[in-house]
Amino acid sequence: MSLYLAKHEQICRVIILSKKTSKGWDELEENFDIVYLPFSSYFIGALALIPYLLFKNYSDVSYTFSSQTIINGTLGLAKRLKVIKAKVILRESNSIFKLLSGYKLKIYSLFYSIGYKGSSLVITQTDYMKNQLIEALPTLTKKLNITTISNPFNFDDISSRTGTIAKEYENKKFIVAAGRLAPAKGFDILIDAFKIIALKHPNLNLIILGEGSERASLSNKIESLGLKDKIHMPGYVKNVYAYFKKAEACVLSSRIEGFPNVLLQMMSQNTAIAATLSAGGIEDIPNIYTCPTENIEKLKDCIINAIENDTEANKLIFESFLKSRTQASFYNTMMESLD
Repeated sequence: MSLYLAKHEQICRVIILSKKTSKGWDELEENFDIVYLPFSSYFIGALALIPYLLFKNYSDVSYTFSSQTIINGTLGLAKRLKVIKAKVILRESNSIFKLLSGYKLKIYSLFYSIGYKGSSLVITQTDYMKNQLIEALPTLTKKLNITTISNPFNFDDISSRTGTIAKEYENKKFIVAAGRLAPAKGFDILIDAFKIIALKHPNLNLIILGEGSERASLSNKIESLGLKDKIHMPGYVKNVYAYFKKAEACVLSSRIEGFPNVLLQMMSQNTAIAATLSAGGIEDIPNIYTCPTENIEKLKDCIINAIENDTEANKLIFESFLKSRTQASFYNTMMESLD
């Protein structure tokens, strides 16, 4: 959305609630007003956000856009306290009431209750997410303007992030997955499934792109299974599309997602896609191979189907699907849906 707004000559400010820990915004820092707050945790940054907004005086901002429950609640509260005048647009990043439990869910529920009433619009990525939110918070959601808008796909992103893959993988046959190295992404399940796949396809490798807190745990698992030479985790790479394009198949192994944008990125480059049913809406995507979440055997079968079947006809089908999810349509629907 930042890129889209800038392209249409609108001023966009970005506030990141913690110290810089990744390279995701590097390419935009020269063109955007991007601020990193000096905290090790985004949660602390969220607690400091209202005082920060008061100090900086963001009274000239017309709209705020956020996509994480604690940050959403904080911005909604800022609007209720008249710290900001902007219309507050909130986007649900995940199915929180399916993902969390215990004290963590209580914390998130608190931010729903104190902040979401300050919003002008709550966006859910799928109707499944919308229904889950309404079911969990029936009293609150009656007072909210909630609408489902499918995630947009940034076609311009392809040219800027294509590049080439690392030389060490150029002559390897591989399947690829990408995302934060976190439990929700199900890479541990993918590693177990790949161990079985490698018995049938001994020349095949697995590349997992991304960085995160589970790196050590996943590395230990790979080593314990004797797959150190077959499974590679190169970390964050800018040129993800090059890996998606060269792969024998692209895999989404998540336990739970809001809606995975990486799946759309994969579909733009490859016709062989295997995905767990980790979010509402995945079952509606034409011609991808799907399977239940957290099922090693089913995921293995799903990936083998993607590798072994002729999927070339999917190219035009995927292109048509992606063209229905433009940035312009997302932005226009969002603005038309505002209170």
